[in-house]
Amino acid sequence: MDSMKKHPEIFFDLQTSVKINKAQEKKIQQWLMLAGLVMQKVIKDPQFMDQKWLSSIESVRISILLCGEVKIKKLNTEHRQKNKVTDVLSFPSFMSLRQSPGKGEFVGGELFLGDLAICHKKIIAQADEFNISYFDEFIHLLFHGVIHLVGYDHEISLKEEKIMEAWEEKMLKLFSKAKKKGA
Repeated sequence: MDSMKKHPEIFFDLQTSVKINKAQEKKIQQWLMLAGLVMQKVIKDPQFMDQKWLSSIESVRISILLCGEVKIKKLNTEHRQKNKVTDVLSFPSFMSLRQSPGKGEFVGGELFLGDLAICHKKIIAQADEFNISYFDEFIHLLFHGVIHLVGYDHEISLKEEKIMEAWEEKMLKLFSKAKKKGA
């Protein structure tokens, strides 16, 4: 199916378990639309993911939970055995999209990359620490999480960490260009 090559659709399903106001939610939704444009470009790069995953799909979906410290600590403890608050957790649907899908591993339609949990208070703290906006840090954590969903893991080696950093940088540059265009 050629639809993915011409007009990939990227959908983000955002849920919040923390209080944010309507203006914040609207801005996050706008930035998710821009992030979708970035993802449309990046997923077509065969260096990012094996293109056979895209051969018969019409859309890509990612679920996002914007949560508090208690929730992300609980998730981190349950799934990674790390009893601490973290900024983003990724729960991929597939072991890796970097290699060709195994026989019967995925059959067309919509490619659900997985779930992300992003800690609201960590966004606030890290945005302050890095002297950037809340929304810029949200997007940074989103892209970091998405890269994990595809199958990258900075914790396994320095080489893998450098690869992830390069993808993050590329995605953030594309996002910055999209912001400037107002697309």
